[in-house]
Amino acid sequence: MNDNLNEPTQGLGGLLMDAYDPPSECFQYETIRFSGRLEILDRDGRVARFTRHQRIRFLEDGVSVFMDRVWGDGVLFASYAAQRMRILDAIPTRKGYVVPLALPRPFRKGEIFDVVTRRRIMGAFTDHDAYWESAMSAPTELLTIDVLAPPSRDFRHPEIVAPPRGDLHAEQHLNLLEFRVRQPALNIPYRLAWSWK
Repeated sequence: MNDNLNEPTQGLGGLLMDAYDPPSECFQYETIRFSGRLEILDRDGRVARFTRHQRIRFLEDGVSVFMDRVWGDGVLFASYAAQRMRILDAIPTRKGYVVPLALPRPFRKGEIFDVVTRRRIMGAFTDHDAYWESAMSAPTELLTIDVLAPPSRDFRHPEIVAPPRGDLHAEQHLNLLEFRVRQPALNIPYRLAWSWK
């Protein structure tokens, strides 16, 4: 099965479509590609794993810390690992956490680095209705999210709630939801929601 998901709804994003985009000088890096994969590992939705590969290009010299923003339902840090980076802290915020990660060395403007993190999430997908959302805090060329259900469970009525910006595409393939957006809006969540069969 290869069905396009429902057309994106404007949701809150429709109210913010004219949000100000700061110039690139306001950012330490830009994202070339963000690829996230959420795997729901058991039928009850109690255990999930999120893996992120984010290729970034530095926009200034001397950057030595990367800030990972983490939020959502359930136990967010059942485990957390960052490849080639050291976790400095987990700072609570109103919506979740900011995790400062020490980069392997200070980077210069124009250099590229791959941020790879993996975390286990407990108890977040047990309700009949579920969702996953991502928001980009720096200019981004491509954001992709895949959500994989266990073989014994299927998605029902998937939809996207997103701002009306960017070249957006989503598909469903059996127990896989795929979501892609080019040049997503800054700091506004892109939400992929579904019900369980």
